[in-house]
Amino acid sequence: MHRHHRGHFVAFALLPVLNVAALLIQGLNLSTHGMGNTGRSLVVILVAAAVSLLCAAVSAVKRGRDLGYPALTTSLAILVSLMLGPAFLVLLVYLAFAKAADPAPADAPVASMGIQWLWAPVLLVAPWMALVVASAFP
Repeated sequence: MHRHHRGHFVAFALLPVLNVAALLIQGLNLSTHGMGNTGRSLVVILVAAAVSLLCAAVSAVKRGRDLGYPALTTSLAILVSLMLGPAFLVLLVYLAFAKAADPAPADAPVASMGIQWLWAPVLLVAPWMALVVASAFP
């Protein structure tokens, strides 16, 4: 598995979680004002938010492994923090700013700046494009 340093973590966990917050605020706005095709748009918002949270959780597990925590421990911490609401944000901020105790071995693979980095803008823009399409159809 590739190492997941701070830059990857910010791009693949923190920004999608902020996007989830914005999507849920938009969903609240749609449900209270009822403009457009609200039913289909709310489903798209919830699915997009769930997918973004799943991507953030995967990124958090990778970052936790980079910091030296076992995957099971990080997964349980994510699960508990998701149940406690804002504690998930605290966990993500900790993972973003924590320093690894020991440097990585020289033979550990580091994710390149290739195709993997194209997913960061896709994670941020795709939910909004799906929302635009869902609200445009009658």
